[in-house]
This record gives sequence, C-alpha cells and structure tokens, in this order.
Amino acid sequence: MKYPELEKLVELNREHQMNVKRLSNGAEGLLEVEFLVDAHSWRLYVDDEYRDFDEQKPLVCLFLVLRSLEDFAESTDYLNWCNVYHLNASDMKWLTYYRDLPASYAGIEKQIGPINSFISDLDYQLRSGVFYALLHH
Repeated sequence: MKYPELEKLVELNREHQMNVKRLSNGAEGLLEVEFLVDAHSWRLYVDDEYRDFDEQKPLVCLFLVLRSLEDFAESTDYLNWCNVYHLNASDMKWLTYYRDLPASYAGIEKQIGPINSFISDLDYQLRSGVFYALLHH
C-alpha cells in the first residue's frame, strides 16, 4: 500500500541533504540531536517516547525532528511546551533552549519550507498506517 504522506517525507528528504545525528540522550527523556540540512546545522531536542530513534532509519529520525518542531510551533507558550514534554520549567537550560527555538525553527523553515512531518499524531501514537509503513521503509 502506498501512502502519499510517506512519499512526501521521502521527497523532502531527497530534495535536501538532511541528516540527523544523536549527540546524547539529552535530559528528562529528550534526545539531543544535530539536524543537518544542506550545509546548515542545528542542535535540537527530540522526543523519542517510543524509542524509535535509530540512525539506521534516517526517515524515522527526520520524522521525529519535524514532529518536535511541530510541537514547538503548536505550543502556546513556554509552560505549555514544558508540560507537553514533562520538563521542569524552572530549569534555565530549557528556558534558554526554548528562547532559541524560534531562530532555529525559522532557519530550518528557510531551508526546507513549511515544517510538516506529514504523519498524523494518531498514526504515530497507534503505530499504524503510514507510521507503520515508515518504520518498515
């Protein structure tokens, strides 16, 4: 079965020289990664709730990065973002990171266009449909 969402993710990856490298296990459940697009790079934190991050599956890693960026864009403010990720809002590390995210987001968007992970939260959470296809791509 073909999924247009998966094809869009594949095409986005093909259009840009994207790579995601794990830098550390991060903190409070988030992975610290380096996201490379064309000749640019950003250090980001990625939620890997289901332990899907695997550098041998670059499209899954790309999806997780894009999904984390979407989570940021959908958050109403810093406290909301911290609640989504169950982070300690009084930790200055997270406040500093959150304050830097708009510039990172804008830079990534400048390189690849509007941020879109193409896969619905429901498919991701249920691990079905297009997300299941992504895991086995």
